[in-house]
Amino acid sequence: MHSSRAPGRLFWKVFAACWFTAMLTGAGIHLIARAFPEWVELPPVPPSPRQSVLLPVATGGTIALVLSALLAWSLSRPLRLLRLAFADAAAGQLESRVTPMLGRQRDEFAALARDFDRMAEQLQALLGSQQRLLHDVSHELRSPLARLQVAAALLQRSPENQALALQRIEREVHRLDALVAQVLTLARLESSAPLADVREVDVMALLACVVDDARFEARSHERDVRLTAPCESLAMRANGELLLRAFENAVRNAVRHTAPGTAVEVTARLCAPARLRVEVADRGPGLPPEAMERVFEPFVRLQAVPEDNGAGLGLAITRRAVLAHGGCARAQARAGGGLCIVFELPVELG
Repeated sequence: MHSSRAPGRLFWKVFAACWFTAMLTGAGIHLIARAFPEWVELPPVPPSPRQSVLLPVATGGTIALVLSALLAWSLSRPLRLLRLAFADAAAGQLESRVTPMLGRQRDEFAALARDFDRMAEQLQALLGSQQRLLHDVSHELRSPLARLQVAAALLQRSPENQALALQRIEREVHRLDALVAQVLTLARLESSAPLADVREVDVMALLACVVDDARFEARSHERDVRLTAPCESLAMRANGELLLRAFENAVRNAVRHTAPGTAVEVTARLCAPARLRVEVADRGPGLPPEAMERVFEPFVRLQAVPEDNGAGLGLAITRRAVLAHGGCARAQARAGGGLCIVFELPVELG
């Protein structure tokens, strides 16, 4: 933070107002006491008439000067610190904090300083997440672009391998398209903008659709997906596309990581008050406790799976989509081995 110890205009305004007020009050009291001696017992009159006026004026003026300076400083200093902190924030320096500089001060200025510090922390976190996202996106784009370059070079050098090169190009284009779509979805969810296209959707129907599609894919890899639900229909106001994607990412992630010959268990049940709890449990290698939160970070892949070509955005989108609907999401170890993704959503009970 910029250091400027010179008093500002507010200091001098408050100082002048307090000093003149104190001087006028002191002079008024002195004149009243002289005019009505029976009201106030005055000290003996000094031998000189000049001393009778100058002595109390000088004494009161000095005391008023000191007290006015202290009061003006206590009022202007927090505002000056806030002004400097705002100037730093406007210049992009979000590390400035005001609360530690106010010490033990506990008043409205301290509350304002705490609000500023919270704002600066949130802006700093948001800016940091955007910078990390930009870095991760650029890193993830390098691999498919490099493979596209290799395929194009192969096509130029070996026309007889045209079919193979075109197949590789098509596959990488699909990966790029999926990556861009996921990044756009994540950016929209992190923008804190209100959800669009919110309408009444059947959560159970969405979940059943996701499980049916995932089951078809899982059985081709000697796995299965089973759904246990309390009812066939349950309504809530939501963005159906985002909610479908949240369910799909969690279930498909479990299908990729569960061991062959096992089943992914998708369980939905109602819990008070008016909330739907969905659990997606696999029989994969699981995660250590310290990695349970990192699994929801963008571009984080903690479990190596040979057939996993994703960018590590699926569970990040799942959590943010659930949070956007007023719910919560977390990961926990499954009894007997594996990972369980749990999220809760508010629903409308008829």
